Amino acid sequence: MVVLECVDIWKSFPFRKNFFGKITEKKEILKGVSLKIERGKTVALMGESGSGKSTLGKILLDLEKPDSGRILYKNRNIRELSKREYRSYRISVQTVFQNPYGSLNSKMTVKEIISEGLRLNFSFSKSEIDEKLNETLCFVGLSENLKDLYPHQISGGQRQRVAIARAIIMRPEVIIADEPTSALDVSVQSQIVNLFLNIQENLKISFLFISHSPGVVESIADDIYLLKEGRLFYGI
Repeated sequence: MVVLECVDIWKSFPFRKNFFGKITEKKEILKGVSLKIERGKTVALMGESGSGKSTLGKILLDLEKPDSGRILYKNRNIRELSKREYRSYRISVQTVFQNPYGSLNSKMTVKEIISEGLRLNFSFSKSEIDEKLNETLCFVGLSENLKDLYPHQISGGQRQRVAIARAIIMRPEVIIADEPTSALDVSVQSQIVNLFLNIQENLKISFLFISHSPGVVESIADDIYLLKEGRLFYGI
């Protein structure tokens, strides 16, 4: 089953402006890109810096609007979803960003960061949230002793595990991971890749894994795509 899909996505950004600030030229970043993410599968998206990989990820998350094209969640155009259905889509499609320090609120504790989504979107009791928090911490390999610490008090690898925990505690159907290992030491990268493999095997979550590292994607992906000059190509 296809959980998330983009169809014929075009996206451009202003490239030149005249003296009065009017846009005179645009650069096309995505040119008719179509991509499907099936349940329980990992799709890797590769490409050079500036190729549009992250832009496509943001479009799938509805954080960026395409110039044209459609995003389908379970074969439904997200623009046509009711408020309740759209909320379900936003809960079901989570993300893990490249820089764990930049993506975590420095004023919130590990406990607050991971459990925030549950508190805002579900009617769980405090004890239920605590139970799910502890289960998730254990699953991603973090000690409960870290719960009251702040992002600056833990290592880069631990911060990325917190970001992953924040995503999976929502039990999403898809996680869009944008260069999730590139900001980490080589020794930590393999641990995070193994964690993603464990998540896929045990939670059956689908992934769009955005990366520029062939070694990383070959170890994790079911299908690999290359984004080049705005076009999408299968395989590398």
